Amino acid sequence: MPIAMNKKYAYVFAALLGLLISLASCSATKQQTLSALEPASVDLATTITKIGIINESSTSQQSEFKTRIEQLLSAKDQQLEKDGIKAAISGLFDELVKDQRFDTVQVIHTKVNDSKALGEMADTISWQAIKAICDSHNVDAIFSLAYYEADTHVSVKKKKIQEQNMLRQYVKVDGHEITLETLIENGWRIYDPYNQQVIDELIFNDQITSTGTGTNELDALYDISDRREAVLDQSKNTGSSYGSRLMPQEQDVVRDYYVRGSEKLAVAKKLAAEGDWKAASALWEQEVAHENAKIMAKACYNMAFYNEMNGNYQTAMEWIEKAVAQDNNKAILAYREALQKRITDTKLALQQLERSNLSAAL
Repeated sequence: MPIAMNKKYAYVFAALLGLLISLASCSATKQQTLSALEPASVDLATTITKIGIINESSTSQQSEFKTRIEQLLSAKDQQLEKDGIKAAISGLFDELVKDQRFDTVQVIHTKVNDSKALGEMADTISWQAIKAICDSHNVDAIFSLAYYEADTHVSVKKKKIQEQNMLRQYVKVDGHEITLETLIENGWRIYDPYNQQVIDELIFNDQITSTGTGTNELDALYDISDRREAVLDQSKNTGSSYGSRLMPQEQDVVRDYYVRGSEKLAVAKKLAAEGDWKAASALWEQEVAHENAKIMAKACYNMAFYNEMNGNYQTAMEWIEKAVAQDNNKAILAYREALQKRITDTKLALQQLERSNLSAAL
C-alpha cells in the first residue's frame, strides 16, 4: 500500500512540475537584470567641506561570569572592542579622504560620553557640545561612531579529536569543540551643527563565527587564532561601508520585456537569449508599425527597454510614451514610472559624482 501511494504522489508531483514549467515557458515576458546608478543614500550640502570624525562609543564591561571561559573572553572582548573601534573609524576615514569635495578629514580625539546603555546607541550629543567641537577643530560636520559592541556567545560540546601519541601516530581521543559567535554591532551618525540636524543615523549588525578544538575547553579556546583579525576586518569594512553612503552606487534592477504576441517577438526572444540584443531590437523596431495596437505597444515597450539597457534614457522615454499611446495597461504605465525615476536618479547621481570629482571612477 505505501508503494502505491508513493507512486501516486510521484505522478501528481511530476504533473504539477510539468504544469509549472509549461506556464513559465508560456509567459508573455522575460526578465533581464540591468545595472543602474543610484544616488547616494546621504546627500551632504555643498557647504560641508571639512569633516571631523569622533568616537562617541565606549567599551562595555561584564561583571558576572558563569565559567572561566566567559571570564577570559570578557577580557579579550574589551580589548577587541577598543581595537574594533579604531578599525571602524579607520575604515570610515579611508573612505572619506577619497571624496575630493572634502578639503579636510580629521579624526578628533575627544571624550563626549561617560557611559552608554548596553545594547543601545547613546543619546545624541548636545548641539552646544557638537558646535564647540566643530569650532575648536574648524570642521563643518561631525561623523560619529555612536555605538560599538562586540558581544560573544560561547558554546562547548564534547568531540572526538585527533592527537599524536607517543609513537607519533594520530589517534582519536576525547576532546572538546568550542564555538564563539561574536556579534558586532555599531551605529553611526552625522551631525550638522549649524542646522542642528542629525543628517543620517544607521546601525550595522554582523556576526563572526569561530571554532576551535582541544583536549579541554581552554585548549579549544586557544586553538582559535583568526577571530581577532576577522572582527577587525569586518569592523573596518563597516566603517568603509558607512562612508560609501555618501557616494552613488551601482545597483541591479530587474526589467521585463515582451516575448510573445507575434512571430517576430518570438524570434527576438531567441536572439535575446543568445545575447544578440542588437538583432532582437531590429525585429522589435519592425513591429512598432504593426496593425495590432497591443503588439505595437509591446514592440515600443521593448524598444524603450533596449534603449534603457544602453543608457539612452530620453530615447527610452520617447518609446514608452508611444507604447502608452497604444495600450496604457498597468505594466506599461509602471515601466514609464520606473523610467522617469531612473532619469531623475541618474541626474542626481551624476551631480553628486561631479561634486566629488569621481566621475571617472565609476
